[in-house]
Amino acid sequence: MRLIKEVATVLDEHGYRLESSICEVMKKFKLATQVNRAGLAKASGYSVTSVLTLVLMLPLMALDNINQFYKSHYSREGQIQKDAIYRLKNNEHYSWRSLLYRVAKAFRPLAGTCGPNKVTALILDDTTDQRVGYKMENISHVFDHVIRKSVYGFKILALTFFDGMTNIPLDFTIHKEKELPAKKRRRQFSKKADPRTAGGKRRKEAKSTKAEQAISLLKRAVKNGFTADYVLCDSWFTSEALIAAVRSAANGAMHLIAGVPNGNRKYCWGGGLFNASELIAIMRWQGDEHRCRRWNTRYFEAIVDYKGVGAVKLFMSRFPGQRKWRVFVATDTSLSYVRMLEAYGVRWTIEVMFRECKQYLHLGKCQSQDFDAQIAGATTTFMLYTFLSYLKRKQDYATLGDVLSLLHEDACKKNLAERLFELFEDLLDLAVASISEHGTADIGLIKQSQEYRDIMGVFASSFLFEQLASVDITA
Repeated sequence: MRLIKEVATVLDEHGYRLESSICEVMKKFKLATQVNRAGLAKASGYSVTSVLTLVLMLPLMALDNINQFYKSHYSREGQIQKDAIYRLKNNEHYSWRSLLYRVAKAFRPLAGTCGPNKVTALILDDTTDQRVGYKMENISHVFDHVIRKSVYGFKILALTFFDGMTNIPLDFTIHKEKELPAKKRRRQFSKKADPRTAGGKRRKEAKSTKAEQAISLLKRAVKNGFTADYVLCDSWFTSEALIAAVRSAANGAMHLIAGVPNGNRKYCWGGGLFNASELIAIMRWQGDEHRCRRWNTRYFEAIVDYKGVGAVKLFMSRFPGQRKWRVFVATDTSLSYVRMLEAYGVRWTIEVMFRECKQYLHLGKCQSQDFDAQIAGATTTFMLYTFLSYLKRKQDYATLGDVLSLLHEDACKKNLAERLFELFEDLLDLAVASISEHGTADIGLIKQSQEYRDIMGVFASSFLFEQLASVDITA
């Protein structure tokens, strides 16, 4: 009994707690089951789940890509070879979209509810995925609104679900924008994918507009059982088609709250057609200006008819320190200005997700020229974001960075094998010391023996692989 307690003390001193591992979270999500049901079957070698788990863990090891893994000390701990990872990511037949939805569906019962008064939302937004060079498949010139210039890269359009507390990714499309000159296009990587495969369909999406795919993303989310109080987006996506799609989805259960460009769009009001600036001028003259003490803003509101979509409510607001008026539209005409801004503020969570995925989880870091690998890379990033969001929610961390600090401490302060070697040595010291109480044993000679070195070698080569395999076995 005394020896068992001493072993427990050694384990505690080394901080060896497997329940803090991301592998344990993957088990809770039943990753192996989700992979199998999404149809990601192996052709040969290691299972898809084992290879996928290794890919998911790379950001937690502070490694930017696969090559860094195989150049690092971590490569001694695993038996999966590079080719297995490349085959996984370049497979055009794998439905990564189905897998991401299955992970999102598993999140909801695991995370639990967060109260009846919380706003739920489906959020649409895009982000620039800037790259260096133009030889990747489907690379084009894309306009980055942050730096206000065109760059090489993609546009990632994402749909997320906010359950009142946590925002998780559901689906995404990757888009081209302005085509490169013919001379550069000829030097790009090209892959003839069957248009009937998942990869072929993704390539077709890349050539379509984000406005078209925004509606497709919403319809797919509803089909997969994700509905919300509101659909939120900024002014880049607001159109008659989107408004109609939101109101027709889920039997009219969802409403749209969105920004609207303050331009020449005309609205039917008071028997005439007016744009937002004209409405502001008329309503100011009529003395209909309101003030909101909570947000320290001035605003006008009007119920208008918009291009046959029906009655919608316009909010024209001017925020402190800004000269321009912001215009918002809501299909729920009973919505107050304060309630509208509270709900619309949830849209910021998708901006946070993009920033954290780029900063911590390698979104946009996939170096493969194959477009299928780019889809796989974005999917695994969003899957890992969901796993870490679950860990953050259950263990009450302030930010995703706090979660990653914990995991980096486990994986990066010392490599996993070194920590375990030290643990193994301390436990061996303890065992030999216990034996020595009843006889003689020279621990120095034991540690110098070939048998001891062989044991350590086996320990080093098998531990990480066994961790990955344990995720694979759990269903």
